[in-house]
Amino acid sequence: MIRALALSLLFTVCATGARAEEPATTLAPLIGCWRGVFDGNSGIHDERCFEPMLAGRHVRDTHFVRPTAYGGETIYSSDNTSDALVFSYYASDGGFARGVFRADGQALVFDAHTYVGPDGRFQYLRSRWTIEGADRFVVTSEVERDGAWRPWGRITYTRAEPSSR
Repeated sequence: MIRALALSLLFTVCATGARAEEPATTLAPLIGCWRGVFDGNSGIHDERCFEPMLAGRHVRDTHFVRPTAYGGETIYSSDNTSDALVFSYYASDGGFARGVFRADGQALVFDAHTYVGPDGRFQYLRSRWTIEGADRFVVTSEVERDGAWRPWGRITYTRAEPSSR
């Protein structure tokens, strides 16, 4: 009887405990489509669209790097077991990454995570997405090399109409 009561209390606490914010709420400023220009290489751009899915419980982010054939899809979700926001990224070349992110004022911070390329090699990456207004955000990424974080890339995004892909 005591064990059943303890389990019942445990399930009640878990069911009513703090939950991670829904991704559609955290990512609301980014819902829609964007065009990103790579610093130092204006000939390449990233077409990216964010859309809520499954009643806002998840957000889908598809992107295509033009004029290349490379692209990918990220699904952002709440991990209610750890009260965290998480992402899973799948690249068109077979690479993938999973990690945790959080809101920090007007920015989204993607903690250090491992990207595994199609050849099985991996890189440790982290990034900060700074929202600079309703129509602009900047992604600054770093890669870990030889035990130190080094700049890896910077992309400035502005709102755009959806492309035909």
